[in-house]
Amino acid sequence: MSDFLFGPIGEKLLELIQSFSNPVLDLYFGIITTLGDTLPILIIIILLYYTINKEFINKVIYVLIFSAHLNTVAKIIFHNPRPFQYDIKYQKITNVFGMETTWSAGGYSFPSGHSNTQGAFWGYVFSRYRTPVYIILGFLLLTTIPLSRTYLGVHWPSDILIGVLFGLLIAYSFLYAEKRYGESLRNQSNGKKIILGFCASFGLLILGLIALFLGTILPFNQQILITDPFVWDEANIGTYPGILAGFIAGQVLEKKYVDFKIRRENKKIIAIRSIIGLVTVIVLYLVAGKIEDLATEFSDQIAWSTTIANYFSYLLIAFFLAFIIPWIFTKIESLIFSD
Repeated sequence: MSDFLFGPIGEKLLELIQSFSNPVLDLYFGIITTLGDTLPILIIIILLYYTINKEFINKVIYVLIFSAHLNTVAKIIFHNPRPFQYDIKYQKITNVFGMETTWSAGGYSFPSGHSNTQGAFWGYVFSRYRTPVYIILGFLLLTTIPLSRTYLGVHWPSDILIGVLFGLLIAYSFLYAEKRYGESLRNQSNGKKIILGFCASFGLLILGLIALFLGTILPFNQQILITDPFVWDEANIGTYPGILAGFIAGQVLEKKYVDFKIRRENKKIIAIRSIIGLVTVIVLYLVAGKIEDLATEFSDQIAWSTTIANYFSYLLIAFFLAFIIPWIFTKIESLIFSD
């Protein structure tokens, strides 16, 4: 199947968007789409969490976890191929400053993860910050990052439209749940918070397994087999449940034993946290990739090996970022500023 919702109309829209191809747009959309990739978003969110607004970014992280996993679930159920997989004529090749790039992406197409993330992030940010700067920046990224995915031939028009709307829906659903249940959850004991975190994590994991089962029986596109290791690799249902469990456990322990404070007025502290946070995120992200590669080698024997590897590796990474790194901050800062 081509465009999941729009069909031939979506193909025409995609061709129209790509017809504006020129070196300037190649450069701009190549840069802007990269800002929506996993690693840049992870770096930005963690640095904001460590240095700007711990409480607010904490909530944003939860919104993005649920948004990303639910988007993954939708991708599995509909398992629609990307434009360049449907027809190679849609694959975009750019040549910027002598560097040739053939644009591609893994996983399924509908809905767009980049678009979903922007909808969820800015939907939640706009609930609190509505100054002209945030509105302009948000509108720019909320429109051009999704558009870049179509221009570069990795998503159909309906992918980005539904992706943005889905993200906005998740953001405002989270706001409703926060208003109704937030106080009750905050008043739970630390032990109960961790237990609830793991229950929510397993709930997301089970939801992913259900989606895999539905994907094998719903005749949307090409048939997928639940015994196929490639299907499990593409589904990637273990990552976000692992992040949720690790982040909640780490956050609870950080609040009890560290409780680091945001000190925006101290430039040295901001610099220290930014450097440590940046290096740590990049290293842990690369380590997680290596673990996934190792697990893939066993996928022929155990189809779900990458799911288990991703769950536990990202659980430990999230725990490390939420608890261990803030603890390191306090130790370094107490030594440097002890006088």
